[in-house]
Amino acid sequence: MRVLFVVTRLPHPPRRGDQVRAYHHLRHLAGRHEIICCLVGPPVPAADVAAVATLGVAVEVIPTRWSTAAARMGSALWDRRPFQALPAASPRARSRVAELAEGVDVVHAQLVRTGPLVEDLEVPVVIDMVDALSMNLERRRTHDRGPLRLAAAVEARRLVPYERALAKHAAGVAVSSADDAAAIGDDAIAVVPNGVDLVAFSFRPHPRPDPVVVFGGNLGYFPNVDAAVTLAREIMPAIRTEVPGARLVLAGARPARAVRRLAGDRVTLIADPEDLAAQVGAAAVTVVAMRAGSGIQNKVLEAMAAGTPVVTTARVAAAVGATPGEHLLIGEGVDALAAAATKLLTDRVRAENMAIAARTLVEEQYRWETSAAGIEALWERAVGSR
Repeated sequence: MRVLFVVTRLPHPPRRGDQVRAYHHLRHLAGRHEIICCLVGPPVPAADVAAVATLGVAVEVIPTRWSTAAARMGSALWDRRPFQALPAASPRARSRVAELAEGVDVVHAQLVRTGPLVEDLEVPVVIDMVDALSMNLERRRTHDRGPLRLAAAVEARRLVPYERALAKHAAGVAVSSADDAAAIGDDAIAVVPNGVDLVAFSFRPHPRPDPVVVFGGNLGYFPNVDAAVTLAREIMPAIRTEVPGARLVLAGARPARAVRRLAGDRVTLIADPEDLAAQVGAAAVTVVAMRAGSGIQNKVLEAMAAGTPVVTTARVAAAVGATPGEHLLIGEGVDALAAAATKLLTDRVRAENMAIAARTLVEEQYRWETSAAGIEALWERAVGSR
């Protein structure tokens, strides 16, 4: 098939969740289809464009300017679409996407913010929403005490009808978890889970004698910032009452100021690590205390693949289909999460058995080639429905 693959963030470097997902989908599908990866967004380094091209796809960049994007954001007072969608709504970008779409069999659009670019196309459109952003921002409204709390609430209200309208318009829609599909509320939405790079995150044998707790991910993303702050300031002190030598490693891209302030005694911050897998794989346990966010958590899959036992909440565990007590431990609240982490830090046999079971789960259910096949099936169905 000839596919136009529309993104608002280039898949390289694959640092954020949507970039990782797009990168691996392109990596596995480029050999079977003729794909144009079309970026509508701020200009990017030529080296990153070249890196995407090495996957075997053509790359087209439709640059957006901050000045015109800001002007479109100013129209939000009378435009009922989400703020997320407005930067990509330029007539020039819409026109160029329409031109590119004339020569393809199906258009793949990633994230709800691409909606204005594809809503009027005459070819079938598959939208990979990745997650229910409306649910994500509603959870942020609940937990954010900063100045963006009101903006999150307004955006969540705008996103609910917009996500549902896009789902009805598209020939196919994907999200990464059943929870997200239910939040959008369309029975036709396909659940296409993320995968994990089983080579990069190779299984690292136990024992791991140092009581190191790790949290890795995009450290500029609010749900991760919130989780990192909770872990460092509340959960780690509780762990240290039982394991005094416990240390915390925070590793990831774009650490926010709130995360940078956490670095200090027994808390190590590794910003933009060259090898995140090495940091995750060297730890004794990872604690994912997510209160906000949506979708499936790559950081959980990556830790499971690397053999690092996971402690998280029931909601995060359910999204990856993990069985508490077998693949990971769960807890709700600071004390329960700290107690679960302490169990794994002090019972090395249990930690090792759990790590082996978790690795087996990701090998069986979370390969990127399986995820890409789910997207490919949506393309085929969309083309067949014309």
